[in-house]
Amino acid sequence: MFPFTIKVNVILLIVFLLQTTAYGQDRTITSKLNPGCEDCGLNSTLIYVKAEGLKDTIHQIWDFTQGIPTMILAVGGVNSSIDINWNGSKPNNFSMVGKPRYSCATAIDKIYEYNDLEDTGRFDVNHPYRMQALKNVSWELKESVLTSKKVMVRLRGTLHDKERRGTIDMKLDYVNFTDYARTLPHLIHNANTTLVDISLVNLTTSRHFNSSRFAVHFVLVSKDPNNLSMRSITRKSLDDEHTPGVFEIIEIKSPSLWISGAGGFLQFRPVAYVESKRNVGSSTLAHVSNFTRGTLPQSSTLETFYEGYDEKNLLVQDLVVSFGEPGDGFYKQHNYTAWSYTLGYGWPPSESLSLLAVLIISLGLCVPAVLVAVGGVLVVARRRSRPPTSPSHPSHLTDEDSLERRCNSFRTV
Repeated sequence: MFPFTIKVNVILLIVFLLQTTAYGQDRTITSKLNPGCEDCGLNSTLIYVKAEGLKDTIHQIWDFTQGIPTMILAVGGVNSSIDINWNGSKPNNFSMVGKPRYSCATAIDKIYEYNDLEDTGRFDVNHPYRMQALKNVSWELKESVLTSKKVMVRLRGTLHDKERRGTIDMKLDYVNFTDYARTLPHLIHNANTTLVDISLVNLTTSRHFNSSRFAVHFVLVSKDPNNLSMRSITRKSLDDEHTPGVFEIIEIKSPSLWISGAGGFLQFRPVAYVESKRNVGSSTLAHVSNFTRGTLPQSSTLETFYEGYDEKNLLVQDLVVSFGEPGDGFYKQHNYTAWSYTLGYGWPPSESLSLLAVLIISLGLCVPAVLVAVGGVLVVARRRSRPPTSPSHPSHLTDEDSLERRCNSFRTV
C-alpha cells in the first residue's frame, strides 16, 4: 500500500511539471512605444512587441492611435522584424522583413447599448439598441512596463459624444512564461498569448431604455480562406480552482488552428464582473453571439496593416460579446462591467492543477497510507512483546492459580 501511494504522488508531481513546462516556452522580448514616430505625443499609443523563440518570432502590434483598440499578431521567422512608417501620429505603413507565416487580429470598433426587455443578458438585434463607434475615443496611457520579461500597458479611453459619457479602461499584459492573471477570472496566459482586460465605467445610459446593458463588437481577422469560418468551442472543466463556480472555457479558433494547429484564438471564461472588487458575488454572465461576415473598419490600423493582402485568403468576421444575467439589476445597478480574454497563437493553453492542489492531493493519499502502516507496525510490535506460552498450559492462568495447583499436587503425594 505504501509503495503504491508513493508511486501515485510521484506520477502526480511529474504530470504537474510536464503541464507546467509544456506551455512555458521562453521567448526573448523586445518592446517599444511608438517606434520611429517623431510626432507622437501623450495621446498616441502604439506598442510593438517582438517575442523571439527557438523556431519563430511572434510580432504584436497594440494600437490605440485611431480610437479603435486593435491587436495584431504576426508570426515570422527567427530573424524577422516589422518596420512602421508614420503619417504624423498615425501608422501609415507596416513592412515585415521576412515572409509572414501567419497573421490574425482583433479590434473592438464599437459598443452597443441594448434594451434587454426580456432580462436575458443577451444582445438581440430584434430589440432596441444604440451603437457607439469608438473611432473618436481618445486614449491616455496611464501606466506602462516595457522590460525583457514583461510588457504591460494600462490605458483609459474617454468618450466624446454629446449623448454619452464615461470611460473605457483597458489593460494589456504579456509575459514570456506561463502564469495566471492576478485578478479574477485568473486566466492562464503564456509566451504565445496576451491577456486583455476591458472595463466599461460609468457609461451614460439612454433615457429611453429602462433595461440597459452593454456589449462589445469585435472584428476578428485571420489569414485564412474567406469561405471558411471561425469556430466557437465551449470546453467543460471539472476544476474551478482558479475561477470559483465557473466550469466552462470558451475558445474562438481560426480555421488554421483547427486544421493544422498553427493559428490564432481567443480564450476566456463566460463570466464578467459588475464591481471593481471582483468576487463570486459580483460576477455575471458573458454571452457570445454567432459569427457574421464582416469587413475591415475604414481608415483603421487593420485596414493599413492588411493592405495588399489577397482578399480571398483574408477571413473577416464579426462577433458580439454581451454581459448580464436575469435579476442582476442591469447596467445601472453598478455602472460598471469588466471582462477578460486572451489572444494567442498556437494551441490554447490548458489549465492544470497548481502545485498546492497537487500537494493537497498527495497529502490526502499519504495520510491514510501512513496511518495504516503505523497501525500495522504497532500490531506487530505488540504481538512480539508478549511472552511465549506452552500449548498445554492456557495463557490466561494467573500466577496465583499456578501456585495453588502446585500445592495441591504436593498434598496429593
